[in-house]
Order: sequence, then C-alpha cells, then structure tokens
Amino acid sequence: MNRYVFYVLWCDGITITGLLLYTLLLNERFNGSMLAIVISAVSGMIFLVTMTKSLGYFPRKGLPEIFRMFLPAGARISLLIFFSIMTITKGCIMIGYASTFFNLYLTDVNTITIMVFIFLAVSWGATRSSKTILSTLEIVLFICIPLIYYAFTKAIFSQGIEWNSIKAMADYAFIWPKWGTITAANSVFSGFVGLIVFNRVVPSKIKWKYTPIVLIVNLHILVTGLIISIGIHGTYGVGNYIAPTYSALDSIGMMSGLFSRTIMPYFLIVLFLLLVYASVTIHVGIELLKGCFSMKFQNNLRKEQLLSWAICCLFTIVTVIYFSTFTLKQIINHTVNWLELRFYTEFLMVALVALFAVMKWKRKV
Repeated sequence: MNRYVFYVLWCDGITITGLLLYTLLLNERFNGSMLAIVISAVSGMIFLVTMTKSLGYFPRKGLPEIFRMFLPAGARISLLIFFSIMTITKGCIMIGYASTFFNLYLTDVNTITIMVFIFLAVSWGATRSSKTILSTLEIVLFICIPLIYYAFTKAIFSQGIEWNSIKAMADYAFIWPKWGTITAANSVFSGFVGLIVFNRVVPSKIKWKYTPIVLIVNLHILVTGLIISIGIHGTYGVGNYIAPTYSALDSIGMMSGLFSRTIMPYFLIVLFLLLVYASVTIHVGIELLKGCFSMKFQNNLRKEQLLSWAICCLFTIVTVIYFSTFTLKQIINHTVNWLELRFYTEFLMVALVALFAVMKWKRKV
C-alpha cells in the first residue's frame, strides 16, 4: 500500500472524529452508538476495499477520466457536479464546526472571523497541486500524531477518569442503533473519496494484509475519545457538554513545556489537521468540478486557478451565512441528515466505479 493512501485515510478518520463524531455518538450513547460503530466498520471497509480494488483497474486516472470513458456528457457532468458539491460541503461543515468549538475558548474572537481566516488558509492549500497537498499532509501528520497520542495517553492514565462509568456503558452495547447513527459513524471510513482524485498521482490499491491496519487506525482514536469523555464526565454527565471531548481534555493538567492544560496542544493539533483535511477535501471537490470542462480549459492554468478560487469564495460565503443563520443544535440535526445523504452518495460512487471496473475487465479496454 502506498503510504500517501494511508495518510489520506488516516487524516480523514482522525479529523472528522475529533470535530464531529464524538458529539454525535455521545448524544446517542444510550441508543446504540456502540453497535453503530461495529456496523459502520463493516460497511466502511466494504466501501473502502471495493473502491480501492476498482481504482486499481484505472491506473493514473481520476473519477472524471473514468466517467469520460463510460458515460455520456450529460450524465457525466451531472454526477461530477453532485459529487463535487457533496465533497466540498464536507470540508465546509468541518470548518464551521471547528470555528464554533474554537470560539468556546477564544471568546474574544468572533466565530465568523475565525471561519473566514481558516477558509483563506484552506483555499490557498486547496488550489495547490495534488502532489503538493500530499507532501504537506505527510508533514502535518508526522507533527500531529505523536501529540494526539500524548494527549490521549495523559487522559487515559489521569486520576480523574472513572472506569466504572465506562463499564456501565456495556449495558447499552447491544441496543440496535438508529440508521442516522450508523451513517454518521460510517463517515470515519469515508477517506477513500479522496482517492478518486489522488489515484492520478499515487496507486490506490490496498493489499489485503493492510486492511486490518486501516480498520484499527480509523477506529482506535474514535473509541479512545469516547472512553475519555465518558470516563471524565460520567455516563450521564457527558450529555451536559456541547463538546464533551474538548471539555474532558480541558480538565487534565499538563505540567510540562509551554502548556498547563492538555486542551491547548490538542487545539493546535485539531487546527493543523483541519487545515490539511479541509484542503484535501475541497481540492478533491474542485478537481471533480474541473472534470466537467473540456481538456483545453483544464490545460489553461490561469482559467483553472480562477475557477478554483471562485469555487472557494462561493462556498465560503454560503458556509458563513449558514452558520450565522442556524443555532448549533439545528446545525447538528442538519448534519445528521447530511451524513445520511453522504452515505448514499458514497454508495453510488463506489457502485459506479466498481461497475466500470467490471466493464473494463470484461472488455479489456
């Protein structure tokens, strides 16, 4: 397995878990969220293995090139626009959530101001080349991953964690979850969406022996964060917090270096991961949208950059308006519905690429 494929999957799983899934799954902790994680692991790995194996039949080709081989122009453009909007929206939602959570601690700075500055940095990153983004992703992960493990290890072995609260959750382990909870938990495995563009520069095929590693790295941060949140706040008390994992880490001291609380380095980690994650996600969406245009347009560097920045500006404005209009509780409810639509979208994407891979194998084209 190419290491950059692993980085894309790892970054996606860690970032969406830290910013979104802890809150959503803890809200449903008595309604089957633990079983939802198990079910989502099965469906997520099926999606991942199917997509990566199918992309192996199209070396050095992204989704636009694959669609161009098999679909008429109308269907190709419609699907690429839809997939592009869904992909970019995912990055925008993460930026909005991060800005909201940062504002809980940076009270002197307006949420909109934080969001705009993050979008400026992300837009610059998203308009770079795929190779540049992958190289940046590798550097950021090497910086952030040791700090994540340090923060979580500090929390797990702190005196404030109550293991009886964690054991009490075993009584709810076999409650059948809501469909929305399953689709939300499944998003931790949606990093394969980035491979539909990065397959142009790195081979996306994953050998079977590496599949358990991918499963573990996508789940262990999720499970660890849930354990810390419940252990620190209690089985019922964890529901009293908007961002329970942030609050749990905020209660743990770190008498070392420049930081006195674990939450401060964790904030920096989340910020770095968010910037590179959103850059990857929005870059993928932009590349899908570029596939709607002719090759002559795509080879014109100036027009291509203008289109990329126009897309980033448009989604920045829409995201700012959206997060300014609705309350956080409404946004969370909307996000659960959006994650369900995301699940169907990724299912369609995987099914189409798998179908075209079978057609290519039969035709030997």
